[in-house]
Amino acid sequence: MFDVKVAGADELSRKIAAMPEAIRTALNQKRVELAQGLLDKIAVKLSGQVLNAGGGALWDSIAAGFDDDLSARIYSAGDVKYAAAQEYGFDGEESVGAHSREIREAFGKAISPKTIFVAAFSRHMHLPERSYMRASLDEMQDDISQGFREAIEEVLGS
Repeated sequence: MFDVKVAGADELSRKIAAMPEAIRTALNQKRVELAQGLLDKIAVKLSGQVLNAGGGALWDSIAAGFDDDLSARIYSAGDVKYAAAQEYGFDGEESVGAHSREIREAFGKAISPKTIFVAAFSRHMHLPERSYMRASLDEMQDDISQGFREAIEEVLGS
C-alpha cells in the first residue's frame, strides 16, 4: 500500500484544536475539497498522462482517508501489489508461480483453444518509474497552500 504522511501533523493538530470552531470547519471542508481535487488529478494521470489505464484494480484502489481534523491520506487500498512498483519503478527479479493458460495460436497459426501448464519461473523485470500520485501532489502544492489560505481568510473576513 502506498501511504503519504505529513511530518509534524500531531503538533499542528494540537494547534488547530485551539482554533475557533469556524476556522476548523473551514479547513476541514477545504481539506476534503482538495483531497477530491487530488483524486481527480490522479485519475487523469492513470487514464492517459502516465499509465493509460482507463480502469482496473489500480484505478479502483485509489482512495482518500481522513484520520483527524488536519490530515488527508490518498493511498492505494486493497491488494494492488504493483501500485508502488508503478509509482517508484522496479528493477529486480520477479517470481512467477506455476499456472495454466489457454492458447489459441501456436507458431503463428490459429489453433482450437488448448489449455497448457506453465512451470514456475523467475525473470528480470525493469519497470521505469511512472509517478501518478507524487506527480499529482507536486502539481497541487500551490493549490493546496492557496486553498487553505483562502479558507482562513474567508472565515476571518466574515
